[in-house]
Amino acid sequence: MELPTYNGTCHPDKYIKRMRAYCKINQITNENEILELCILMLDSIITIPNEINSLDELTTSLKSHSTFNIFKNTCKAKLKFLKYVSEKEGGNTATFLANFRSLCDDAEIDDVEEITNYLLNTLSSDKFLKVEFKRKLNGINSVDEILEIFSDIVIDELNVIRYGSLVAFKHVATGKYLSSCNKNYSTGSGFQIVFAKNNLSPNSVWVISKNDQLPNEPFDKPLSYGNPFYLIHKVSGNKLDMDKRYKSPTTKHAEEIINIQNLETKLILRSHDFTFTLADKNYQEVVGHDKRMGGNDKICREAAVLITLIS
Repeated sequence: MELPTYNGTCHPDKYIKRMRAYCKINQITNENEILELCILMLDSIITIPNEINSLDELTTSLKSHSTFNIFKNTCKAKLKFLKYVSEKEGGNTATFLANFRSLCDDAEIDDVEEITNYLLNTLSSDKFLKVEFKRKLNGINSVDEILEIFSDIVIDELNVIRYGSLVAFKHVATGKYLSSCNKNYSTGSGFQIVFAKNNLSPNSVWVISKNDQLPNEPFDKPLSYGNPFYLIHKVSGNKLDMDKRYKSPTTKHAEEIINIQNLETKLILRSHDFTFTLADKNYQEVVGHDKRMGGNDKICREAAVLITLIS
């Protein structure tokens, strides 16, 4: 460990703590010797009274120096412009909160309301998270609890599906993924095929969208139960549709297509072990039904879909 120095760019308490750690490692235990080292390692711009007889007096003197107010104001400015970046965007919540708490300590901010406002400001671009954070803070007066609530909310948010989210749909009964590729049906509509495949690939990635095209913005408000949405195939940019005018290749139910037109349908997505062949290759069929097949739990489970949030 290097010998600590002080030039007004850290908190005096932390400087003294580092110096104590250095002395402990080097078996310097005499308080006067520790004090002497602390004074010797002050930068020449830091002027203190000649009569300093204890580490507490040194700390008080350093805090009364103009550089300490400059340091605190700098920490407050950093807090003002600090923005939270989630793991999804390459950030690290633990590192962010440690840095936030350190800045608050350095700026000597201990007021719960002030700390909360700074933390809310880091979420200025995400209204949903701000509302959730405020809602859960009701009656909380502990800074540790506030930071824990913040952590819980932002980590949970990683699993929230939004307009603009990339998702994959896994059919529970067969374990295959809803997919498409740049091949067209040889019968029916002749549009781009939809099928279920074993492994997750770029062809299995879909975008949740408000309209029938890829969204301009990467993320929008969270998707709630009952909200309408379009499924846009990420690779082709075309939307998923079901068309009763055309029959699926094998079972002759409503054909599942990737379409560039605007079709209004209310059909239920379903898959099973039936396949169709195109260019000597077999594809598991995905079709649309007017209603659940039989309506019992076994069939409902067969028709169920697991959603995997990709980003």
